Amino acid sequence: MKHKEPKTVAVPGAAGKLMVTDEGTGGLPLLLVHDNAADRTQWAEIQHGMATRSVAFDLRGLGESGGAHGPFGVEAGVEDVAAVADALLPEKFVLVGHGFGAAVAGAFASYYPERLAGLLYVEAPGDLRRWTQSDRDAWLENFSPAKYGGFHEHWLTPLLLEAKEKTRALVMKTLRTSRREAVAGNQESLFSYNPNEAFERFTGPIHALAADTGPESLVAQRPSLSHSVVPHASHWPMLDSPQWFHTELVQFLGRCKH
Repeated sequence: MKHKEPKTVAVPGAAGKLMVTDEGTGGLPLLLVHDNAADRTQWAEIQHGMATRSVAFDLRGLGESGGAHGPFGVEAGVEDVAAVADALLPEKFVLVGHGFGAAVAGAFASYYPERLAGLLYVEAPGDLRRWTQSDRDAWLENFSPAKYGGFHEHWLTPLLLEAKEKTRALVMKTLRTSRREAVAGNQESLFSYNPNEAFERFTGPIHALAADTGPESLVAQRPSLSHSVVPHASHWPMLDSPQWFHTELVQFLGRCKH
């Protein structure tokens, strides 16, 4: 099957236009949701290597999408996923979410389980409702207008320890071009997000890809969750280990088809 080259399209969303990269054709389609302070370019290498159709988009207020005034957060992200799916994916699809995007994917699965053929978490956060109010307030203060300028350059440093140089360069580029308001709103919403609802309402295939298996991660908090751990990669395994990621994704697609 001839690979269909990527095309960029604009989809109307609740808060403004959503910019989309639609690539490939046939097979069980993928819808890819990026992390906070990121954009759809972080999926480009994975999209180009797939033999199935894939759709990646910029969440509102990030990348090239509109919606700079919000609202932001997990629920807003679900609206954005629904808008893209309504416009481009009338059939069932596999939803892939990375970081904050994994929370968005989980929330979407809890609201619209009938629309999914599978749910793939990538570096998914665990239940942050466990944090104390004081710890939560102290962390979110870093995203305030007064502190963000000095904080954001160092925010992702712990997550980039295992990163390749090209990964580091792309991640920092998207971080620096992301709007503080969107980043802060998305981050705050994670503290009220309940990751358990996806497992209660979506009964199809679920798998997780992880580099970090620490106590804050979803795979640590749900030991029974089917998952694979990538060796020697940062929080961005699709950038650091694209071949490993591609193999895992193809295997998961096989599970979803059956």
